[in-house]
Amino acid sequence: MKTIDSYTFLNYLSGFIHKTMSAQQCLIQQGSNVHQCFYIVSGEVAMEVQDSELDRRAQLPVLFKDGDCIGAKELLSGAVLPYNFIAKTNLEVIPLDILQLRKILTEQPDFYSLILQSLSKQFDVSLQNQVDNALNLAPIKEVEFIVSGANQAYAEIQTLPEEIIDQAIMAIAHEVNSHSEKLAQMVIMESGMGVLENKIQKIQLGTLAVAEDLKGKPGVGSIIEIDDGSRGVANSMGVVFAMIPVTNPVETLTFKCLIALKSRNAIIISSHRKAKNVGNETVKLIQKVLKQHNLPVNLVQTAQQPSSRALTQAFMAHEGVHFILATGGPSMVKSAYQSGTPAIGVGKGNAPVWIEKTCDVKKAAQDVVFSKSFDNGIVCGSENNLLVDVSIYDDFLQAAVNAGAAVFNDFELNALLEVVFSNNKLDSRFVGKSAQDVCDELGIKRDYPVKLILAATERQPHGTALLKEKLLPVLSVTKIQNDQQALDLAKAILSDEGAGHTAIMHSENEELVNQFAQYSDVSRVLVNGPGTLGCIGANNGLQLSWTLGCGTQGGGATSDNVSYKHLLNFKRIAYADN
Repeated sequence: MKTIDSYTFLNYLSGFIHKTMSAQQCLIQQGSNVHQCFYIVSGEVAMEVQDSELDRRAQLPVLFKDGDCIGAKELLSGAVLPYNFIAKTNLEVIPLDILQLRKILTEQPDFYSLILQSLSKQFDVSLQNQVDNALNLAPIKEVEFIVSGANQAYAEIQTLPEEIIDQAIMAIAHEVNSHSEKLAQMVIMESGMGVLENKIQKIQLGTLAVAEDLKGKPGVGSIIEIDDGSRGVANSMGVVFAMIPVTNPVETLTFKCLIALKSRNAIIISSHRKAKNVGNETVKLIQKVLKQHNLPVNLVQTAQQPSSRALTQAFMAHEGVHFILATGGPSMVKSAYQSGTPAIGVGKGNAPVWIEKTCDVKKAAQDVVFSKSFDNGIVCGSENNLLVDVSIYDDFLQAAVNAGAAVFNDFELNALLEVVFSNNKLDSRFVGKSAQDVCDELGIKRDYPVKLILAATERQPHGTALLKEKLLPVLSVTKIQNDQQALDLAKAILSDEGAGHTAIMHSENEELVNQFAQYSDVSRVLVNGPGTLGCIGANNGLQLSWTLGCGTQGGGATSDNVSYKHLLNFKRIAYADN
């Protein structure tokens, strides 16, 4: 196609209306139906992409200049424009409607070359690849506002007496706990999962118990670590970004706020989209207490925009955010570590539970049924896979039935696999539903309320979903012929899913407990107790925590039950040896 002579063409267009436009004026808006295209006589036009949901926009590295025609393709095709066309300088343009454009193309066929020249800029493949990157780098007004406020609030509390911090922590815990029933009801209404009574108990553990644990502990500026010849002085980090799971939305949120305050950090909360409303309500309660104690309310903030991956990424990558506490799904935790901001993430649970022949069978069964039915089995450190020694297998199953479990027969197991674990994956509809709800859905009946479902694995194929994490009151059961089989199976289960999290054993044989601990690639081994309480340190010597590190094997940076100390930097003063 020959190149059109621009001077000749301008003479041809002299009879059309010319229009002047100011710099920054929008010629055609993104998402609009195009009613005019524009031939540029003089000046420059930039192409801009915008994200209305997050209120951000970014210019793309494309300029249209004298002789270009913009919007012609959309005008001819009726397509919606995917960008804004913005005047970069003062402009002189010739607006053309559809009839005028068609007339020109009929009388001046070479005008196609101008359109194609402009289209090659507009739809360049490399440009398409830059759109998402440009938006990701563009500032979001709410993010900038929240991060700025958090940094200012953080700076304001660094010199306060420790008793002021402790008083605020206790007051926040009491305030949130006083609304525990309302908040628990909101969680169930919004997320559709869990048990009201258990959610109230979890909120109490995440508020009052945590506050009591923090009270009186040494804070910022204190000598926390003392070793031979050295001293450790605690310093705060700055602004913490905290992702909150839908499974424990109030207690994890409050826990993270309390440990952030104890470590003199500001915190920005990102609640799961299915717990956004209850998260916002909890933050309001905490901010009310901060205000009552003359502390900056921006110490605890949350975005008002709907939860989204893009919003989360913007916070995580912001240079004004200094640390990330990520509790949630594997993809979210991975994104935290890839953000470039220091982070602690929490991986999946999938606890194997060895019911060893020397244990108290009745107590072990009661612990298992209580723990896995607690809040309908959604606590990440709860039991998932039972490994029961053959010599006590029948006795254990009977004790479990006496405690409220249902042992599924082959017919019932097939129904469970076809409906609840269709395509060898837990159907999300059943997450956090009760065992009785599952039985009702499957048409399975017992003459007592079913608290827990036990599903045998003997005839199941390798890779069955029954041996993976199950966030509902369903447990796999495997009959164990000897000690080595139990050790090997526990190891195999964790290598498939749940590495770094939790393993559980019921036994009076200390030597086997030690062997089990050696074989199980986890961060915590719980003995002779319910996993739901044990994993968080509610009934043993572990640190009380609602954020459970899973070590490098679980894709994390710590194997600890996370505490306020993990939100401190330590300055070490070391003396030379005499």
